[in-house]
Amino acid sequence: MAGYDRRVTPEPADRAGRLPALTVRDATPADAPAIARVAAASWRETYRYIFEPAFIERFLGDAYSVAALEEAARRVAQRDGSEFLVAERGGRVVGYLGFGSGRRGPELFRIYADPAHYGTGVGGALLDELHRRIAGRVASYLLDVHSRNERGRAFYARNGFVVAGGGATPDCDLTLRRTLEPARPALPVETERLRLRSLTDGDEEAEALHAIYGDAETMRYIGSGGRPTPHRDATRRMLHSLIRHEAWHGFGLWAVDERESEETIGIAGLAYVEDLGPEVELAYLLRRDRWGHGYAAEAAAAALRVAFDDIGLGRVIALAYPENRASIRVMEKIGMRRDGTQHAYGRELVRFVAERS
Repeated sequence: MAGYDRRVTPEPADRAGRLPALTVRDATPADAPAIARVAAASWRETYRYIFEPAFIERFLGDAYSVAALEEAARRVAQRDGSEFLVAERGGRVVGYLGFGSGRRGPELFRIYADPAHYGTGVGGALLDELHRRIAGRVASYLLDVHSRNERGRAFYARNGFVVAGGGATPDCDLTLRRTLEPARPALPVETERLRLRSLTDGDEEAEALHAIYGDAETMRYIGSGGRPTPHRDATRRMLHSLIRHEAWHGFGLWAVDERESEETIGIAGLAYVEDLGPEVELAYLLRRDRWGHGYAAEAAAAALRVAFDDIGLGRVIALAYPENRASIRVMEKIGMRRDGTQHAYGRELVRFVAERS
């Protein structure tokens, strides 16, 4: 496959560093040659290390011939519930999306961008327009991504997709689900000393989180590297990511406020493991000056109650560095049972499990 090992040159921006605005619209038969061009470039870039070149060319010839794309555009225009969209930038087609009803119900059949426009918002713009169109009539939909398509998997994780169930092998597709109408718990949730609430986007919230994420000792057993967040901008990006998770999935990591002082002293809640799941993880992290007061167990127990009673999850796991004895004691204290180990976040972690009774 060395013949497909080419460098992708980004589209030049204007002098202020801005790219032309994206426009998303319905595909027409006249777009077929441009879609075929984008498909060829994207498939050769995405799958060059996954499929043999001959297979890629055969597939493109069958599925992305100009005649096949012209017919697809005409067919979708006459079919309720189907969408065939293109994204344009500067009058040039740079991405496309196909959506409709398949054997499993609503499905996203294809979404690709020109490799020269990777990372410039093409895929997100296509998904935003799709979701605007299907809002209120589609609760969730499925798609398949090759398990070795790391770029694709990362894109879907960044846009709220999770594994629909089962596992993946290096030679099979992974089925993902995007939920548009998730169950949402009633927040805030109060315990004897704490209040769990949704995070908000603001300077005060970001500063409170940076007191946690920016502290080396607090972050010693967190993530793949056990390192603190280096600066406040990185913490703010983390805050935005946590807010998006809750918006997409209905649950997330919530702010933990001390009721007496009204200070934000940590976060606790639920998140999909490594963003894609399928398992949901209980997580908690407290500011170091509040360690040793039993707050972690109090917040974690409250989050588990929300998981089972409000959201209706059947199973929740928790993961910890083997050497993080304090976190393991919290899991034991709230009644989770030890269930071996799990490789996640680049490490072999101790796993605990709780199931709805």
